[in-house]
Amino acid sequence: MPLLAQVREYMLRHQMVVPGDRVIVAVSGGPDSLALTHVLCRLAPEWRLSLHLFHMEHGLRGEASRADAAFVADLARKLALPLTTVALRPGELEALPGSLEANARQRRYAELARLAEAIGAQRAATGHNRNDQAETVLMRLLRGSGATGLAGIPPVRREGRVSIIRPLLAVSRQEILDYCRAHGLRPRLDATNLESDFMRNRIRLELLPALTERFGEAVVDNLAQTADLLREEDRLLTELAREACARCGWQEVEAAPGNLVIELDGPRLLQEPLALARRVIRMAVQRASGSAYSPGIAAVSRALELAGRTDGSHVLDLPQGVRLTVAYGRCRFARAGGHPGDEVRDRVWPVALPGETAIPALGVTVVAEAAPVSAMPAPMPADEEWFDLDRLPGPLAVRTRRPGDRLWPVGMDGSKKLQDILVDAKVPREQRDCLPLLVAGDTVVWVPGVRRDRRFRPDANARVALRVVLRRQSATRCGS
Repeated sequence: MPLLAQVREYMLRHQMVVPGDRVIVAVSGGPDSLALTHVLCRLAPEWRLSLHLFHMEHGLRGEASRADAAFVADLARKLALPLTTVALRPGELEALPGSLEANARQRRYAELARLAEAIGAQRAATGHNRNDQAETVLMRLLRGSGATGLAGIPPVRREGRVSIIRPLLAVSRQEILDYCRAHGLRPRLDATNLESDFMRNRIRLELLPALTERFGEAVVDNLAQTADLLREEDRLLTELAREACARCGWQEVEAAPGNLVIELDGPRLLQEPLALARRVIRMAVQRASGSAYSPGIAAVSRALELAGRTDGSHVLDLPQGVRLTVAYGRCRFARAGGHPGDEVRDRVWPVALPGETAIPALGVTVVAEAAPVSAMPAPMPADEEWFDLDRLPGPLAVRTRRPGDRLWPVGMDGSKKLQDILVDAKVPREQRDCLPLLVAGDTVVWVPGVRRDRRFRPDANARVALRVVLRRQSATRCGS
């Protein structure tokens, strides 16, 4: 089957585009991306696709990199297509932690996602082919990957708001080279692809040719088929892992715009089959980081060891900038950053009397109203407290905790430090600085959901009783 027909059939089978899509085409100038651009230009009228070329100059090869950029710019002019080029500073990728190859790949996809957002593109096409798939399977096998890794390069993958598509994934490298020759395409050649510094290049130049020589030309096809089979099984395991998430009390809270916090029950997670528990950890990291990249087995194993801890609070930094906090068995995955209470520290919200006071930063609304003492319920609901208005030492307000805060708890003699009260109540450490406190003046009179102060309750002689109800929203920004 001609290459053009293969690509059309593959794109249809995997629903890579819909009519009218704007598609970014990643072009390095090499044979794969040049053939991809040529094929998509031929198919564009059929689907009414709007193409936009993208090139990244990695700053790794000096004059050769600049010549690649000039080649792609000339290609864009000849095809009358818009082009966006991102040029990195020399040494920019080398300065990052991790491998140069992984850093370059992640930066490319990040820039593709940013460009898609800027121009309203729905898809971004890359030139990965069947040989790339076979190399990926071998590389991940040597690294000890599981089913997800051995499923290889997916035909379609989400990266932020854009779908990454690989129209050439069913086509061999030789077929691409033949296509370029047949259509007079003269691609650039990247000399670094012939160097053995990178693991993928060693697999491409040494291991895969040796396997092909020993076991025949079917090696590439068989490895690519393995990826296809495992991808279907991986999809099934992912669905089972989503069911496990529900059993583990998975909750998602938007702590800030675009910043998701994932919470789940650690001891319950450890009751799941190990394969599913590992996937739940990976899914939590991916959701919290907003990245498609998931942590490796070492990080996942450490997270699982911590997840079952019920003795106080523990913290573990995971890949992709995610921090796992385990407090009394409750696991919380969030982006590592500033202290959760920073944005509300030292702020005070006066409470309207009577009326409703909404405090979005703490995720609560306070309702205060006068009521007859005879209506005071027994027992008292957890989200409700009553006061003798005349005995309160100052105007009511809501704030977070401060050094020196104390309470005279109901049912106890004397006072107790608020810090000790929160520890005894097993309030997770990361939530303590975000806990809404009801104060009168500067005196803490109620810690909703935790402890009540016995000094200000109304009795039969109270002139005015005040009923205060705290309503919690489903999502909070502080501490989540």
